[in-house]
Amino acid sequence: MLRILFFTMLVCATGFVHADVLPLAAEKPLTLSLNEAILLAVRENPNVQQSQLNDVMQKFALHVQEWQFQPHYAFTASRTIASSTREKISETSHQTYVQPSTSLLTSVGTQFTVTSINNISNHYNPGLSLQVMQPLMRGFGRPIVEAALYNARDSETISHLNIEGTLRTTVTSVINAYLDVISAQHTVENDQKSVERAEKSVQQTAIFIKAGHKAGNELVTVQADVANAETALENDKNNLDQMRYALLQAIGIDPSTPVTFTNLDVQSLTQKYHIPTLVDAEGMILQHDIQYQTDQITYEGATKRALVTAEDNTRWQLNLTVKTGVGQGAGGGPDAGLNSLFNNINRTNSAELTLEVPIDDQVAKEAVVNAKVAIREAALALKQEKWMKQTNAINGWNTIGSAERALNFAENGARLQHETYEISYKKYIYGLIDSTALQSVQVQLVAADQALVSARINYLKALVNLDLLIGTTLNTWKVAVRYS
Repeated sequence: MLRILFFTMLVCATGFVHADVLPLAAEKPLTLSLNEAILLAVRENPNVQQSQLNDVMQKFALHVQEWQFQPHYAFTASRTIASSTREKISETSHQTYVQPSTSLLTSVGTQFTVTSINNISNHYNPGLSLQVMQPLMRGFGRPIVEAALYNARDSETISHLNIEGTLRTTVTSVINAYLDVISAQHTVENDQKSVERAEKSVQQTAIFIKAGHKAGNELVTVQADVANAETALENDKNNLDQMRYALLQAIGIDPSTPVTFTNLDVQSLTQKYHIPTLVDAEGMILQHDIQYQTDQITYEGATKRALVTAEDNTRWQLNLTVKTGVGQGAGGGPDAGLNSLFNNINRTNSAELTLEVPIDDQVAKEAVVNAKVAIREAALALKQEKWMKQTNAINGWNTIGSAERALNFAENGARLQHETYEISYKKYIYGLIDSTALQSVQVQLVAADQALVSARINYLKALVNLDLLIGTTLNTWKVAVRYS
């Protein structure tokens, strides 16, 4: 009971409550349409939730990189009490040390550091210093200094794409699983009709035998038909249960949840999908494919930046450091204390130029070679991936045409097979054919009905697959992407 109430609350919370979704009693299972199953999966599927959690982490990672170029504050403090005894004379000293500091890194690599030094013992002589360090060669410039920030921004974009991709695959998985359930339901219905026809043949054969129009051994043949039809029905019922569990898994809910699924309006479902031209399909798959977009972003971003960084690491390192400080006077005279900060007497200035020349740095050279090779490999992989995506679009587009033609053939075949069965059954009644011939026609009729069900499902799945390939799944089902 609690499980059903909890599940009902989840469905209500999604904002798409259907009239027959709310159970009248605890024993009545929930009923979901395909659209409701999709919306519930978008909300509850663990893969969707995981992609959103990953986006939260990526968003914070971007914040950290942006924080690198904001002022940083630090505060250090200590209190020391020392006691010493010399020649029976004890001395106790107290010293307090407080040092707040602020630093800032600019986009061209300039590092500013402001430090306030406060030593308090017998006298208080504060100091204030400013240090500016500027790389002039290695580590200079926005492309080098902000490389990690650019990578983090690309990673956030990729994270958003992954959420969209997860939603697409989740919706597609639910649709395919739902179609499998509907297919299994129709198969069970066909099996039940097959059992009814076989039982009808048994009754008719028994009448013929009693009237002396047929041999008694023919009853065994038609009874075997009933047994075979019942066996197929039982197997397909078990398959239907498995398909239902697979659909619950695709949605992302407890498999023990009592749920039934409504039948599909095949015509309405088919009309939801619009088949583009082959040229448009090839262009749309390159524009919307998540993996292809991700690989392009990585190629233009992190891969090329790795080369810039590697080449920068081979350069000479020339840093200019300028320091200025005031305060920190001595003793307790008139120039000590706070006055030492403003009297222009206690002042220090310095400038330092540091040069580091790498000599035959093979590790840095190897990094450059590896980065260049990585760029070339990524370019080749992108070209190959582009061809593969276009091929997938062509195959998906052609599959729809093939599936549509197969559906027309299956519809004609099933119609003709039903007519053949009616004719054969009349022949059987009039004694023109025996039960073995009728059995053969019945087997062919079951196969034709099942072929029609499979053809319909295959056509719908071909539409669903192309919709996923060209990246319009979420638009088709009006599912909005929500980022963290």
